[in-house]
Parts: sequence; structure tokens; C-alpha cells
Amino acid sequence: MSTPTLGILGVGHLATYTVTGLRHGGDQRRIILSPRNAQAASRLAEQCRCEVAGSNQEVVDNSDIILLAVRPESLNMLLQDLSFKPGQLVISAMAGVALPQLRHYPALQAATLVRALPPASVEVGAGPVPLFPANEAAETLFGTMGKVIVLESEALFDVALAHGCLHGWSYFLVQQLIDWSMAQGMSKEAARQMVVHSIGSAIELAESRPELDYGDIGNAIATPGTFTLKGLEHIKAGNGLQVWCDAMDTVSKP
Repeated sequence: MSTPTLGILGVGHLATYTVTGLRHGGDQRRIILSPRNAQAASRLAEQCRCEVAGSNQEVVDNSDIILLAVRPESLNMLLQDLSFKPGQLVISAMAGVALPQLRHYPALQAATLVRALPPASVEVGAGPVPLFPANEAAETLFGTMGKVIVLESEALFDVALAHGCLHGWSYFLVQQLIDWSMAQGMSKEAARQMVVHSIGSAIELAESRPELDYGDIGNAIATPGTFTLKGLEHIKAGNGLQVWCDAMDTVSKP
């Protein structure tokens, strides 16, 4: 049985890191790109062995799976003249557009609709990919490039969106700590390695002990009289832990 062909409508950043992630993970399926963003499509086709279709309808006609990667405000115009095959798998990667909204479009009413939200890190085969509902073909597709997490309900995509933002915020936290380390006299290389491996090794250790909560491990380290507890109390006093959840609330609760 041949691997399903993937067609992508909307060739921007999301399409670029998704296709790059597929190829990085060894997925050699046929990929057909929308021609609208001609320069980006041509560049991606050359870099990742894809085809650029002559029209959006040609993408749909020659693909088994369609990835909707356009901006939500462009959806109306995109779907006006398109016709999808009955049962064709259409995966929406548009943040904030719910499946019931998509089903209102006549072009999509006979399609099989799924939502996913791959982060930029899938480019290197890492990161969570929230998915709803469960779909074997979609799970196989995204499983090549990251950790697929099937959500219990579509409403949880608002929470997943906050996690996507958390991914982006993490870079700023890491850079802040690198800058602090350099200000203390560390070289840029040493500062980067110390911060990255301090955080990365903590996650690696915790994931090796799935029977324990992260808090359990932290409490075993931040015991009375330790520098770890002294610093932790300072972070808590400045609302430094809660403020991250507050930011998640800001994103996930309209």
C-alpha cells in the first residue's frame, strides 16, 4: 500500500517547518504545494523534494491528505472555488478555527476533518503535536516529526495553543539566563551550555522516573538549608512561577 500523498494549501512558515520535519524524519511521501506563494513554494520544493501544483484545485485533486495552513482570514477566499473529494482527510493547522466552523463550508462538508497544531520545533523532529480527533493517517503523518498527543476534546485546543506559546516563551527564558551567566564572566559558549544542559538534564532525569511528579523530584532537591531552596523561595516571592500560568491563562481564555 502506497504512502498517502500530502497536499498543502498555504505555503508559509508552518508549511515549511512541517515539510522540513517530515523529510528530516525520513518521510519520503509525495508532497504537493499550493502555487499561491510562488517564491516560498519554489524554495521549499527545491529544498525538500516537493512539487508545486498549477492551482489549488490541482493540489486537492492529486492528494490523499490536505493540510490547511493558511491564515484564518484567508479561508473564505481559499474555499470559494475548491471541491474536495468525499471522505478526503483535511487537517486544519489554523489556530482558533474550530471544526464546527469548518463544517459550515460547503466544500468541506463531505471531508474528514481533523485539527492539529505542530510547533516550529517539528523541523528537527521534536515537540508536541496536539491532534483532535484521533485519526490514524494524521497520527502517522505527524508522528514522523514529533510527539502526537490526541486531545480528549476540541475545547482543549485553547490550552494547547497556550502550550505552543510556552514553546516560544522558553527561548526568552533561556536567553535571559545565558545573558545573566555571561554578565558574571562566563564565555558565551560556556553560558549557553550550562543553561541548556541544566534545564535539559532536569527534564531527562524526570522523564526517566515517570512514577514521580516533577514536583516530587524538585522537593527532594530543594531541601531546607540548600541554595536550591533559597533561590526557589526568592522566585516564588516574586511571583516568578505563578506568572507563567497567568500568561497561559491570558492566551487560553479569551
